[in-house]
Amino acid sequence: MSDELATKLNNCTGKGYVIAPAGFGKTHLIALAVRASSGRQLILTHTFAGVNSIKTKLTALGVPTFKYQVDTLASWSLRLCLAYPKTSGWQTENPTSKQWNKLYECCAGLLDKKFIRHVVAATYVGVYVDEYQDCSDLQHALVCALADFLPSRILGDPMQAIFDFDQGKPVDWDASVYPSFGCLGQLEIPWRWKKAGQPELGAWLKEVRTKLEQGQKIDISSGRPRSVVRVYTDPENLAKKQYASLFDFLGHSESVIALHGGDQQSKNKTHLLARTMAGRFSSIEEVEGKELHSFVKKFGTAKTVQKGFLLALDFAKKCFTGVDKALTAGTKRGEVAKQIKGTKYPSVLHAANAYLSAPTSGHLKSFFLALKANPETSTYRRDLLYRFLNVLKMHIEGEGATLSEAANLYQREMRHTGRPISHRKLIGTTLLVKGLEYDHAVILDAEALDAKDLYVAMTRGSKSLTIIGSGRYLPTR
Repeated sequence: MSDELATKLNNCTGKGYVIAPAGFGKTHLIALAVRASSGRQLILTHTFAGVNSIKTKLTALGVPTFKYQVDTLASWSLRLCLAYPKTSGWQTENPTSKQWNKLYECCAGLLDKKFIRHVVAATYVGVYVDEYQDCSDLQHALVCALADFLPSRILGDPMQAIFDFDQGKPVDWDASVYPSFGCLGQLEIPWRWKKAGQPELGAWLKEVRTKLEQGQKIDISSGRPRSVVRVYTDPENLAKKQYASLFDFLGHSESVIALHGGDQQSKNKTHLLARTMAGRFSSIEEVEGKELHSFVKKFGTAKTVQKGFLLALDFAKKCFTGVDKALTAGTKRGEVAKQIKGTKYPSVLHAANAYLSAPTSGHLKSFFLALKANPETSTYRRDLLYRFLNVLKMHIEGEGATLSEAANLYQREMRHTGRPISHRKLIGTTLLVKGLEYDHAVILDAEALDAKDLYVAMTRGSKSLTIIGSGRYLPTR
């Protein structure tokens, strides 16, 4: 079926879409279709993690590099507009979050120009857009501008449309996709679970998707495969059950993702639970790194070394448990303190004193590393800590005149390289892990998830799924 569908995609001369459920081999399909191409294809997606995933699959299937260019929709649009600044009306090299929507409008307008279409059509013979459910309406308008003069195939899954756009709206498939793009097919085989030796889980999730799509509820008390574990709890004991369930996963080295929904309240819960687990499970940060950048900005405007150090201590407490236990009373006040006979952790004291005496990024990094190595502390937000350490490293090496500049440089670099965290036991939200795969998935407080968040959460684990909640039927929202 994949080979036949890949041929169909390659032969498409107009506008077409493929429905691709989670874990059904969408990236493999794109690679097969591109391999069959006689010219260069433009492949667009939304994240650099997605770019890397597609490139890896293309390389694995031996697709020659001259047959494709893979990029994020944002980066490709930005480069095109900057190449023709007068025509596009765009000159900003590093757009802020509020400027991207204007960029997409400029790019769509640019693609209406006859000479631009000639340039783009001379470069590519067709377009693929991956993860189409994550497109905003403005991005969709840009893709439609491309589709006016190039064969364009879009692949996605409306059941995974969970992104919350700050500005603009997510593309409405019923109103915008189905009327103007023809159906090329739908992926049918749940390869993720078949390859993991769990075909029953894959078949069950396929049925779950159909029910959720039709607005039905899932009975999780019966008819589920052995790899799906239901942990019943009343709301009062939810926290204890979550802790106990995650603790049971600590005895092996396989990857585990514990999931809340994507709302702001749930984001805060991930950090709280990671702290409760004393870092045995680590929480994942948002890609934008708002908390890190907020700290760096405040830190850069601190009027005294003492005030800056106290801000750093507050930030450290967001990364580690047990910070106060590792510090002397003087260090807690942001003062250079003397080592006495009763000083429990001289290495932390000396690192703090070094910074307070000579406030450099090198000394600040040494202080955070001393906390990390201390027996009283546990890192529960590794993602946040490692980003900060990388920012300090860049500043130490002269990349960025200020710490704030180094943070901005690091943020741009991280979009290409991915998160610096490699911990195998993680807590996150559906928004942060959509498109990613783990060995085991645990849904926390299942009743709090709507149908789409529930489906995304259910499809993250290739070997098992644990559902913690008080109800028999899901979703309840």
